Amino acid sequence: MTPQMILARKKPRFGLPWLAIILGLVTIVFAGLGYKAVTAAPTSAVEVVVEGQNPWNISQATVDAVITEPIKAWKPLRILVTDRLLSYDELYGQVDPGADVILSTDIVQDTQNIEREERFDGAGIYPAHPSSEKNRKNSFAVHRAYTDNLGLGHGPKAVAAAATRAAQVLDNGPVRAQLFWLAGTTLGLLLTILSFAFSLSRRNRRESLYRRLTGAQRQLAGVVLELEALEVTYRATAESKRTIGFTATWNLINSASLDLARTEDAVINAVYNPKTSLRKETAALVSRFELQAKRLVAKAEALLGAGSVLGRLAGSQRVLDRLAGPVTFATRELLARLHAAPLDAVPEGSIHRLENALGALLGTVAKKQDTAAVVAEWEQSERELRRSATEICNALRRSRKGRVRGTSRGREDLASLRAGLGLPSSGSKQVLQILDDANASARALFGPVPGSKESGQTPAAQHRWKGWAPLRIRRGGWVFIGVMIAVSSLMVSGAVSEQLTARPAWSLHGDQPLHSLSFDGDTQALDESAIRTQVKDRFSQDVDVTVAVRSAEEYLGLPRERDSFSQEVLQEQDPTALPSALWRLKGEFPHLVDQSTGELLAGHAIIPVWQFDSGVVTIPSLITGEVSLGENLRLVSTTWTYGSYQVAKYGEYAITDAIDDLSRGLQGNGFIAPDINGRLLFWLLASSIALALVVLVQIFIYGGAVSMKLGRFGRNSSALRRVRKDLDALTLGLDESRLNTVAVLGPGLASTNAEADQRIFERALAVAWRMADDLAARPLSQRLVANYVSEIEKLAVLVSTLGIRDSDAQGRTDELMEATLRQAMAM
Repeated sequence: MTPQMILARKKPRFGLPWLAIILGLVTIVFAGLGYKAVTAAPTSAVEVVVEGQNPWNISQATVDAVITEPIKAWKPLRILVTDRLLSYDELYGQVDPGADVILSTDIVQDTQNIEREERFDGAGIYPAHPSSEKNRKNSFAVHRAYTDNLGLGHGPKAVAAAATRAAQVLDNGPVRAQLFWLAGTTLGLLLTILSFAFSLSRRNRRESLYRRLTGAQRQLAGVVLELEALEVTYRATAESKRTIGFTATWNLINSASLDLARTEDAVINAVYNPKTSLRKETAALVSRFELQAKRLVAKAEALLGAGSVLGRLAGSQRVLDRLAGPVTFATRELLARLHAAPLDAVPEGSIHRLENALGALLGTVAKKQDTAAVVAEWEQSERELRRSATEICNALRRSRKGRVRGTSRGREDLASLRAGLGLPSSGSKQVLQILDDANASARALFGPVPGSKESGQTPAAQHRWKGWAPLRIRRGGWVFIGVMIAVSSLMVSGAVSEQLTARPAWSLHGDQPLHSLSFDGDTQALDESAIRTQVKDRFSQDVDVTVAVRSAEEYLGLPRERDSFSQEVLQEQDPTALPSALWRLKGEFPHLVDQSTGELLAGHAIIPVWQFDSGVVTIPSLITGEVSLGENLRLVSTTWTYGSYQVAKYGEYAITDAIDDLSRGLQGNGFIAPDINGRLLFWLLASSIALALVVLVQIFIYGGAVSMKLGRFGRNSSALRRVRKDLDALTLGLDESRLNTVAVLGPGLASTNAEADQRIFERALAVAWRMADDLAARPLSQRLVANYVSEIEKLAVLVSTLGIRDSDAQGRTDELMEATLRQAMAM
């Protein structure tokens, strides 16, 4: 074999998931644009131009005075306020009025003179929206903002409110529909996940094939490089001592290594080529190459071990220890369980026979004699051990509770080594299976070994009609992550969608009391104390309320007398009477009014109580210092615009209801109902959050091949730390373990057996430390592989077995010391 046949290549380029990266970047950019569009604020100013002689103190000067901060719109807007009525073309945006919006301050249209062109009240928007329904809705919203505030006693502020509403409804800015951006983001995330999953699947499959191939290559290279050493081992063994299995193993290694090296190139090309790496044929090639390399390594190790024993070379003792280790530990575990069991559980003679059989086996390991004699004595000792273990296993399984099966512990396959030594290849498997069944039965009957770190949970009995075991769920962590992603996304989506679609509640949520309540006018018919008692201190801001009782006839021109029953409605009254009365009433409280604009000061409110001679009252609206904004319908009633007034028999109740309406209206002031489907928003938002979290998990998985330091936080790290802690305890007690073994077995032949037993224990302990160090040094990417879990479990079983053997030796030493002490005291 020449060095050129051992191929060394660089790691293949698996490539980056470019499609997923591009889709992810596009999605991020799209989501960023959406967030910018949804949270954007208008920057253009709204210009309000007032012309003509308008009522209610509306002029260019007063309007400019109330607009202390510029009203912002998505594009420059010009609003024309006029004292005349509008034409049909102006009302429906068919003619350019010289502004984007034209608003008439007159609230009564001319329905009599149909020949007159300018006879409509309201607001017109130019140019008109392509949808006539949308155009009428926008025009109505602007005019409604004006009339609502006019009913609250405003004049210039009513014009400012109409201008603000115009800037809101004429939304010519970027696309601000949340559903559009959410739907696009969700779609982008979904496509990213699918492409990422596809790329990850391909990459994982290719990496898995590559790792399997490189592992098999390393094994094959080791055999090829040691082929000369193997030949020396074979030749150094005397021909008379070569067994049939030993010679057959050498011939197989000599031919199979060369044949496997010749087929290596085809396997490498298939794995490295992106076009063929994921084909079924390639996977079959790698599996066959991997299996052949594994078998070749096992046979090479067996040849070296058998050669050292047959040829009495250096290291023969280590080979025999390796052969005896699994049987010794399994037998020691069973003896530890039997020593802790009740006295009549297993016949004492059976236990002694098992101990003697183990002693004979260890004695064979310790002897230095002819190879053929060692092999023959080993086979006889192993046969006796199998008979003794079978006898004990049958005794334990007489109880229904003890009929359990032992589990495989992932031990090393020693079949090739045994065949090379001339032993039956399946002998150790048979003995170990019997010992495993006996240990499982003993644990089911007697529980864990005292002093060991076994769990108290015993295996359930497994009967012939129940020869299956429930599958272990190995993806519980991923299920937990999925549940957490679903729950967190639903919770966040619910909170956000509730906030975006929430409407002002009917119940009052303010925490401030009414700042002050005063009465003015003829209040003899009112019980002021009852009103103060019934007022709810649930305001959202400080408000000083003044209840002004005035004559309905004098101020509103209503008839003097009304019937005394409640809930009567007055119809067909002059709509302009109420705003005029409100302005007249404000003039009677000059200390509450801004003299430059005639508007009520902020933080104040007047409740006009229009009283009839019969004692019934009507409160069609309030006077507030606050402007009604948005779609607030609770601060003011619009029935007055139709000349309709509702009267009440009990003035106290009407006043307290008006105060509650004031508190409720201030609480919901400025609200604009979002044009959005709440349920669709919830599910789209939940989906986008969940998909974004899934993408983060995928990125984490993809970037799993990071530094070794991150590995200590990876999967099953806590289990590995626990195993290493147990190893530390066993290592620290190593000297005590040596003393315990010698103290129990004593001098002579037993002492030789004890040395062999202790030597096997210490070598197994060293192997466990190497396994622990190797597992701890692996990076995070290798800790995410399923094999990592099984290797930790294999290490944990080995450490547990060593701990049982050590605790048994400690317990038997304590018993021996107590017996010696009692004997000394008796003498």
